[in-house]
Amino acid sequence: MGWDDISRWQPQDLAAAFAMGDPVQTVDVRDIGYSDEEQQIKGAIRVDPLEFEREVAELPEGKELIFYCGRPGEATSLKVAMWAFDNAGRSRVGVLVGGWDAWVEGNHPVEPKPE
Repeated sequence: MGWDDISRWQPQDLAAAFAMGDPVQTVDVRDIGYSDEEQQIKGAIRVDPLEFEREVAELPEGKELIFYCGRPGEATSLKVAMWAFDNAGRSRVGVLVGGWDAWVEGNHPVEPKPE
């Protein structure tokens, strides 16, 4: 699989998928700035980008996993999504275009990070 085989979700399309009840699950893989942030996308699951090889296996089955990060070009999200597809057998993976910043700029739902 190459980076161009990963689905790319625009923030407004992901928000619409949530509203329609589509089977998608956001996965927060932010490294830059994560510890300084107080919020995450509503309903997101956290995967530490330094531990993703172990933690991706724990993610729920039956949903498209949409990874998001804070790096330009979705760098961390793409890396984890490609690994999930190639090594963890996840066939439905994508990234949020523009990541966390694009989600917040679009005024989409957020919630406090778990403690």
